Amino acid sequence: MKNLFSTQFNISHIEPATHIYGPGRRFAVWLQGCSLACKGCWNEQMWSFKANKLLARKTLLAQILAEEDIEGVTILGGEPLDQAENTVWLIQEIKRQTSLTVMLYTGYTKLELEQQQLWTILEANVDLLVTGRYQEQYRNTKNQWYGSENQELIYPEKSRIEQRSKRLNEVEIIIEETGEVRVLGYPT
Repeated sequence: MKNLFSTQFNISHIEPATHIYGPGRRFAVWLQGCSLACKGCWNEQMWSFKANKLLARKTLLAQILAEEDIEGVTILGGEPLDQAENTVWLIQEIKRQTSLTVMLYTGYTKLELEQQQLWTILEANVDLLVTGRYQEQYRNTKNQWYGSENQELIYPEKSRIEQRSKRLNEVEIIIEETGEVRVLGYPT
């Protein structure tokens, strides 16, 4: 899919330091918009392609580079590959400019990524892919890093991530200075 907003990402949420979306302390970016709309998805508010928070891709990269003490970047959504041009640009720049690992969630399967001619570039630049549509009937909140049993965790051959997913449910509670409470993860 061509980027609707040129070289700007349509962002749903940014969490500059989280510990539950991949190994170690990570910068997580949820992209706005999803053409897959999986039944039972708990990120339905991210399905709309209407502009939410537009952010130039170079600005997002600068934010990532400025964040201290992170081990990697996790890109989720929505569907990150509905903004494929910008997502591919970002993961390539992260790999080119840093030693950070990249984890990418996508509802597309490896076969679909091959058909879209995205697999080769993702395999070369991403350290961990979570692939496949969320399927409500296979929901399992005891899987670290993925929500339904049909999804596949793919560690490409050149992956720099050694830690493997465990049978574990992680939830992160963040209390802001304003008193706002946010819950991240896969709550039951």
